[in-house]
Amino acid sequence: MVLCNVECVERISKYLDVSPLLLEMQDNVIVSTNQDSNKKLEGFSTVIQYLTRTSKYPDLLGSDNEIQSLSRQWLEYAVVCVNYADAPANARRVLQELNVALRDNTYLTGTTKTIVDVVLYYALYSIMRELTHQEKALYVHVSRWFDNMQQEEKLRQQLDLISFDLLHLFL
Repeated sequence: MVLCNVECVERISKYLDVSPLLLEMQDNVIVSTNQDSNKKLEGFSTVIQYLTRTSKYPDLLGSDNEIQSLSRQWLEYAVVCVNYADAPANARRVLQELNVALRDNTYLTGTTKTIVDVVLYYALYSIMRELTHQEKALYVHVSRWFDNMQQEEKLRQQLDLISFDLLHLFL
């Protein structure tokens, strides 16, 4: 199973207020067919960038060239690394890497939320939900970021709030 899947794209589409695309998985690759033009988009990152550009929130890709480049870099990271974090060893590695990246940043590209934060919130939700309080404490920067992200009701949609009670994290 992969984490950057059809369900993840559908949640992102809903968050962006964009009509859902026709989506399918072909050999662990997301393929989208545009209903109007019958053109196909292949690849998770490509589909996410397309959805964001055609939404009311194209600035979620980044407000300048540097942030846009970082966003594309993080989207590739999602495809190459986070996508396979459903295996425990991969999950630990991804959480450690993200913990370092978030040590000095509020969001993955700096101080402003981008589509990458949205993508990783949905991709990591199942992993974060299963972490013990001790494991959440190991990844304190990821936990802080994730808890901040989940406070936005529109983003969370129907997903349950995950507890990041600080009293438990540091016991």
